[in-house]
Amino acid sequence: MNGEFGGGKMSKSLEFLHLAEKLKDVLRHGWTSSGRQESTAEHSWRVSLMVILFHSYLEKPVSLEKALQMAVIHDLCETITGDVPFFDALEGSVEKEQKHIREQASMESIRKLLGGNIGQRVHLLWEEYHAGESEEAKFVRALDKLEAQIQQNEADISTWNEFEKLSIFTYLDKFCNYDGFIKSLKEEVQEESCTKLARADSMNLRKAKTC
Repeated sequence: MNGEFGGGKMSKSLEFLHLAEKLKDVLRHGWTSSGRQESTAEHSWRVSLMVILFHSYLEKPVSLEKALQMAVIHDLCETITGDVPFFDALEGSVEKEQKHIREQASMESIRKLLGGNIGQRVHLLWEEYHAGESEEAKFVRALDKLEAQIQQNEADISTWNEFEKLSIFTYLDKFCNYDGFIKSLKEEVQEESCTKLARADSMNLRKAKTC
């Protein structure tokens, strides 16, 4: 067996993959078009697909390899913490701070489990993503939020809470307005959201008139 993956390294890698499998069962707040809750693994997969699809349209170039790695691991901590919807941990809140502390502890555990250069690489990528300063981090963070809203648009309107109905007008702005293409994509997604909301309101109004 060669180099880095000899002996115990291989066992640790398999142990990590068994841990990562849990993302297939971590349920998010979002629902699919077929009426079931989506998993974190499914969300991360489509964020990764969006990285491949959109990276070449950005105003400032990004490393596709780095952005794709970041997209794959950005929610890895949820193997331990589970998912917390954004409206339960808003920016500046105690809940947000506590969430980040739990996530940091989870990623430190994952770094130690993987060990070596790969453990350090995964941990640094996750920290860079959450810092949101590099072009890759800004890109993937924007796609993370956009994918979640696209999933909302695909779900039945009955799964939307009141906060989500209001947030479609402003929440995405701080993540997406940094780049012209991403801003345009955001506006398309918001237009879908508004159309869905207006259609639902119209149906509710018609139902009320028949009562």
